[in-house]
Amino acid sequence: MEKGVLNRPSVGDFHSMMFRQSTLWMVVTILFVTGCVPMSQFAEVCDDRNSLEQDLELLAKQAETLQLAVAEKEGQAREDRRRLSALEADTSRCGTALRNCGARNAELEALNAMLTDELDRKRTSSGAEQAALLSELQRIRADLQFQEDSLLSLEENLRDREARVAELSRLLERQKSAGEALKAKLSDALFAFRDRGLEVEERDGKVYVRLASELLFASGSTAIDPDGRDALIGLAKAIEGETGFEIVVEGHTDDVAFSRPESPRNNWELSVLRSTAVVEVLTANSALQAGLLTAAGRSEYHPRDPEDRGRNRRIEVVLSPQLDGLYDLLEE
Repeated sequence: MEKGVLNRPSVGDFHSMMFRQSTLWMVVTILFVTGCVPMSQFAEVCDDRNSLEQDLELLAKQAETLQLAVAEKEGQAREDRRRLSALEADTSRCGTALRNCGARNAELEALNAMLTDELDRKRTSSGAEQAALLSELQRIRADLQFQEDSLLSLEENLRDREARVAELSRLLERQKSAGEALKAKLSDALFAFRDRGLEVEERDGKVYVRLASELLFASGSTAIDPDGRDALIGLAKAIEGETGFEIVVEGHTDDVAFSRPESPRNNWELSVLRSTAVVEVLTANSALQAGLLTAAGRSEYHPRDPEDRGRNRRIEVVLSPQLDGLYDLLEE
């Protein structure tokens, strides 16, 4: 498995563990009650069950780690937008400083002309007065040269900042256009499922494909229905040729809590196992690189509508543009 993807058992493995666990306990309990099973065999079965529970706990911890990674990515995107706004504000301040420097330059040139005229009028004055005027004139000229050098430096800095702002704007616009084009492509490819709980949305350069749980799974199940599999295969074929995107598959549940000894034991495990099942279908039926996909469980904590549990039970496939070029520009 590629780095960045859950190291997870398959859906078949989970069903096998569930069946083996329940069968072992039923058989061993009957035999133990009737006195047909030694204590050593009973202990082995207990160990087997404990091992299965540890595997499920590890899977939940991996899901939590992935959720934190997604939050960190979103935080990085917000920080990039903040830094871009700061860069634009800094560019505006440089423009103001450039205009002020130009005005100061004009004042110095006028003062230089006035002192030159004054020097000409007093050429017949005493040598001390002429020396003082000449010294003042030299000071003014040195100040003028310094201001001209500063003006040239500010102009160069301003041009550089304007070029960076323009490049950042072009990069963001290209990413937005790519997101809009991908949304249109996916909407066309998945049109047949539009009235069956599938939605496509573009927001802030990201493309969100939402699939209602009822399209993919039976209630409480992690096995994908045939119709849901067809929708996922259509999605995989539509995006397998796209480049420059990272894909996160998020599992969401409603807020109806449950707890049971077999897997899935709660909403956290249900959301993780469902997102994992979707990733397996996407990668098994397309040329998608597994390293670009991440499976994440969000449980009940990111509802679309707190008053509508049906809308909250869903799978979201989030396609996010890779921002390496934007990071490079911001770090220059």
